[in-house]
Amino acid sequence: MTRTIDRSLPIKRHKSVVATVDLPGVPEGTRGRVKVANGFSWYRYWVSFDNGVDLGRISHDNLVHAGDWKRYQVDRVEAERLAAEAPEVSDSEAADADSDSTGGAANSHGIPEHLLERSRAARERLGA
Repeated sequence: MTRTIDRSLPIKRHKSVVATVDLPGVPEGTRGRVKVANGFSWYRYWVSFDNGVDLGRISHDNLVHAGDWKRYQVDRVEAERLAAEAPEVSDSEAADADSDSTGGAANSHGIPEHLLERSRAARERLGA
């Protein structure tokens, strides 16, 4: 059974990590060690990489635990494959899906049609 990587939890200080994207002076796949971890809703880190570059404000999405690096690569390739196999949605189909999700409203704000009609009737009564 394959193990799922839980990437929602913050990475703790002194943990070994790998860069998942090219960063300034740090190519993808470079190992490093977290020096400072901060943030509540947006986790960011100061990392000292093995190539001698120290970077700060690295987003959580750009790092993965060193032990999860191989699994992350496999998951990324699989996600790209699934995205490529997904059926293409045309603009008209996307518009139809948007109007269906708003409950049949004929506008982009999702206002129900009966309220729009009530507003039109009121404007007519006032002569506007």
